[in-house]
Amino acid sequence: MAQKKSRTQGKPKSEIKLAEERFQNCVGKRNALNEEARALRDERNSLHNQRNKVMEGIMAHRDEMKANTTVKVKHQNLRNGAQEKAKQLIELKQQKRKGKRGASSLKDTVQALHSEILNLEKRRETTEMPISKEREVMDKLAILRRSLGDQEDVLSTHEHISAEVSELDATIDSEFSRADEEHKFVVNMARLNKKIYKKVSILMKEASHLSTEADKKHTDFMDCRKKADNQHAKAMEMLETLRTHRKSESDERQARFKVVKDHRQNIKKELYDPKKLDNVADDALQQLMSGGKITL
Repeated sequence: MAQKKSRTQGKPKSEIKLAEERFQNCVGKRNALNEEARALRDERNSLHNQRNKVMEGIMAHRDEMKANTTVKVKHQNLRNGAQEKAKQLIELKQQKRKGKRGASSLKDTVQALHSEILNLEKRRETTEMPISKEREVMDKLAILRRSLGDQEDVLSTHEHISAEVSELDATIDSEFSRADEEHKFVVNMARLNKKIYKKVSILMKEASHLSTEADKKHTDFMDCRKKADNQHAKAMEMLETLRTHRKSESDERQARFKVVKDHRQNIKKELYDPKKLDNVADDALQQLMSGGKITL
């Protein structure tokens, strides 16, 4: 038995057997690589999902920072407006203390403009003049009226200057207090955004790390897919070779079967030939009559 087993082991493998083993080997490697690629793909997708969640947190923090910045800018404008108003009042107070008589001189200017406008209107209404001259007077009146309006606005401002210094001081203190309150809001918003920015910086590092790891997994996934495709191509080549060997073996088997079939038909034809059967029967009868032994 041992000798028989040894002979079986030493028997060379057929081409079909070798082709089948190579084909199955390629298929096995391909399937293993595809499984590895699927695992890498899942890991990559998981990293992408984690990064997306981190980015959602970053965007939420950024929206919060934008909202805080909007509030900060609003309070900055209010603070700056209060400070500017206080500075203007201080300047007016200083002008008041220096004894400037801007208001009285403006009143004189406004009265002079009123007088000149009245004189021109009276002249236009009571004096005959050509159309060109009348247009010239109308243009001058328009200029004087605009100047009067500007001077009246300035006079209104300067009349405020004439307020008591104590009233100006109270208003200045009020504006500075309002500016200080608005500045507190500005500082609080800036501090809050600073804290949020630190959180965003940490999340950005985490997102960057996840992106790097996901890129690595994607590269490994593509390499693994490429190897699996190569093994699949080899498997297809082996399958084609195996089909060729199987076809050759099938053709040889069909040829041998045909030979055997033809041989059997020839034997049958020989055995069942009537003339030959009669001759055999006559020979057997002669043998029997002569006391010989009949052989079939």
